[in-house]
Amino acid sequence: CAQQPHTHEEEKPDIAELTKTFQAMEDAYAKAQSSKDAEGVIVYYADDAQNLPNNQPVVKGKAAILERIKKDMATDSSGNVTTFKVMEVFAAGDLAVEIGKSTTKNAGGEVVNSGKYMSLFEKRDGKYVCIRDIWNNDRPQEME
Repeated sequence: CAQQPHTHEEEKPDIAELTKTFQAMEDAYAKAQSSKDAEGVIVYYADDAQNLPNNQPVVKGKAAILERIKKDMATDSSGNVTTFKVMEVFAAGDLAVEIGKSTTKNAGGEVVNSGKYMSLFEKRDGKYVCIRDIWNNDRPQEME
């Protein structure tokens, strides 16, 4: 019994639509982060996600990521607000990579930091969730 050749092409992801989806996710993340809503931030992540944060060890699993987020929020009294801008999206099958930039402003609206990030998403149960992300700042780390 010979196998039939694969006759239909795999559906290509709509990059423009994915860019809108990821920007909406980033906007929700930023809003939750600014209002110190850790539960609002953590919905971004899959249960088995891993964070690769700037100047910190890898954080594995949604529960550990939530604890990191809560700790960061509890120790942040700066009043700064960070926003995220999707710059590029690459996708194939159920995986997509987003590359973006972050901008952090103080209460007076002055830019106090900028950075970049990369997030790997997987489509699970019909929606994308972040399974890996990494970010770092543009400015050099200040030595203690």
